[in-house]
Order: sequence, then C-alpha cells, then structure tokens
Amino acid sequence: MLRKNPAYLLILLLLCGVQLSAQDKQSEWGIRFNGFVNAQAFFDTRQIVEARAGMVSLFPKNVDNDREGNDINAKAQFNQAAMTSRLRGTITGPDALGASTTGVLETDFTGSSNVDNNGLRLREAWVQLSWKHFDLMIGQYWHPLYVPEVRPKTLGLNLGAPFHPFARHNQIRFTYKTGNLRIIAVAASQRDYSSFGPDGRSPKYLRNAVLPNLDLQLQLNPGKLLIGAGIDYKMIQPRLSVDFPPAGEYKTNEKVASWAVTAFAKFDCPALLIKAQVVWGQNLTEFIMLGGYIEKDIDSSSHQITYSPASQISVWADISTKGKSIKFGMLTGYAANLGYNGPAMGVYYGMGQDIAYLYRISPRVEWYSGRFMLGLELEYTAAAYGQADVNGIVMNAKETVNLRCLAAAFYFF
Repeated sequence: MLRKNPAYLLILLLLCGVQLSAQDKQSEWGIRFNGFVNAQAFFDTRQIVEARAGMVSLFPKNVDNDREGNDINAKAQFNQAAMTSRLRGTITGPDALGASTTGVLETDFTGSSNVDNNGLRLREAWVQLSWKHFDLMIGQYWHPLYVPEVRPKTLGLNLGAPFHPFARHNQIRFTYKTGNLRIIAVAASQRDYSSFGPDGRSPKYLRNAVLPNLDLQLQLNPGKLLIGAGIDYKMIQPRLSVDFPPAGEYKTNEKVASWAVTAFAKFDCPALLIKAQVVWGQNLTEFIMLGGYIEKDIDSSSHQITYSPASQISVWADISTKGKSIKFGMLTGYAANLGYNGPAMGVYYGMGQDIAYLYRISPRVEWYSGRFMLGLELEYTAAAYGQADVNGIVMNAKETVNLRCLAAAFYFF
C-alpha cells in the first residue's frame, strides 16, 4: 500500500521525524549541575564588622579604648574558610501554559546566619515561565536592587556590601520584554535578609505589615550598554503591642514606610567591563547597608510609639579587564548617612547610626588556568565614626581604617 500511495509514506516519515524530534528534546530535559569550590584566606589589620566568620567584611569597628587609652579593636586577625563553595542545578522540562519552563536550585554552606556557619543553606530556588514578551518567576531570587548583570566582580563574599545592595528574597517577579526594553515588577517577602526591630533581625516585621515589598524597574540594553533605574517601597510593623508601665500593654498598628530609588549602568567595552550604581534609600539594613529607623514620638497619653526612617546614599563603581589568563579589577565605593525625617531621640534599630560616611578602594588580580583560578584582593575601608544628633546627622566624625588582604582559589565545574 505504501508503494501505491506515496502520501502514506510521507505521513509515516513525518510522524517518525516528530517522534525523533520529541525524543531529542526530551533528552535535553532534566537537571544540569555546575558550581565551584572556593577556598579563601584573609588578614585584617583590625577588628571589623563582619558576617560568616569574616568572609563578609563590611567596615572597621570603632575605636574602643580601655581604661589606659588602648584601643581594644586595634588588633589584627586572620582566618580561612571554604563555606562559600557552591552547587547550582538548572532544571528544564516540557512547556507549560504555552511557555517554556526553567527552574533553579542553588545552595552553598554559609548557613542562614552567623550561628550556622558551614551549614547547608538555600541560595536560590525558583521556577520561571517564559513567553515571547513576558516572564513570570516565582521563588527565592535576588532582590531587584541587586541587578545580577550589574554587580561588582569582587573576590570577597561581600560583593561590594555595604555599598552595593546584597539580599535574596522570596518573590513574584513579572518581566515584560520587547526589543531592548525590560520592565520588571516584583512583590517580595523577606527571609534570610531581614529588617532590624525590637527583637533583632527578623522577617516578621514585614510579614506583620501585610503588604509585600514592592519594586518597579526599567532596563534598556542597546548593544554593549545596559542602563536602568528602579523604585522600591517597603512598609514594616516593628511591634504588635507597646508596654507603658505601670499602665500596662497596649495594642499598636504603627508602621514604618520607606522608599528607595536606584540607577545603574554597565558598559561592555572591547578591553574593559565597567559597572556602576547609585542607591538612595531609607531603612536599607536587609541589604547589609547602613540605615534603619528610630523611635520618634513616645506618647504616653495615646500609648503609641511612632517611627522615623533613616536615609542613606551609596555609590559604587567596578572596572575589570578582559584578559584570558590574567584579569585586573578595582572596586570603589562610598556611602553616607543623611539623617532622619525630623528630630528623634528614641531607640535606633539598624546599623551604623554613628557612622557619617564609609568609603572603600579595593584592587584585585586574577590568574586563570583551565578551570582553576587564583586571585588576590586588597580592601582599604574607612569608617568615619562620630555622634548622631537629634536629626541623625553624625557630628565630629573621625576615620577608622582597616586593610584586608585576601587570597582566593576557585575550581569551577
């Protein structure tokens, strides 16, 4: 019959081709692993504010004199760690709802806090549906103030913090894409990176405010240039009740609203890669940056406490060469406290209330051979400590400096 009717033969060949194509496509489905082993050794000239056994270096601690005038924090330190070694699984599968599907699971061993160093932790876990002009991502991923395409390429784990925003949040992320334009809208919730409050760092302050952290961002990517800007809104509720002895405990709904705006750019030149970002914001502590909020009015007649967010500004730039076996780079950053929204004298919840400004100069060099990389990095970080006045402006500031020398070895797979 096939000989007498070539149409049947053609249909059979087409069906076989479709089946083989489906099998080829299915062979691509599954999970692909990659990552790196990373060992670091680092030396600091004084005690510093840090995280993860010192792998995340932030800024030098303030002078703390003993009774004889000796600075207790003027003490060098040295450490080694490999907990930032990372494993990433990229998952692909069949289309869903007319969209291609992707998922990611990523982990390392830095734990969820300083008390869990070397513990397995979740870095990223998300699923994404991608249509022609729209992406929908759900899961744990970088907060929009951290733009993966525009981030410092430091060897140290801080990735430019406290000048560069550093936080991963659970989120629903919607991206519209057409030509060189991307519009990104995000509703995010805190987890490991959370705000300060009366009970220390916790995601419960954002949870109790009910409204998620909202962010809107625009990106333009014409050729070798990427530029963008974004706006962010967050509201937290520090307390469910306030205690006014001897009157007793009273329910409260007072919240802290804060804003942030950012602009960023990446220039992909023939021999250089240049990245930069500026962030102005309020209460940015979940990003490992300066900031917080303060009790503004404590009203014993209405039994309520109101709050005022502290404002900050930060700017950084990172430049790196594009050599194959040897690459050079440098990060520079500056951050400053800008004060509160009006006078306040209550308890401050945040980081760096007594710091007028910070700056960092951090050169690095990297040697590559196959999948192995060896790097050296210097971090010169200065913090200007003083006394905050009633408006949050730090007066009579004096600089304290730390120099970090870091060596890192990476093996990529």
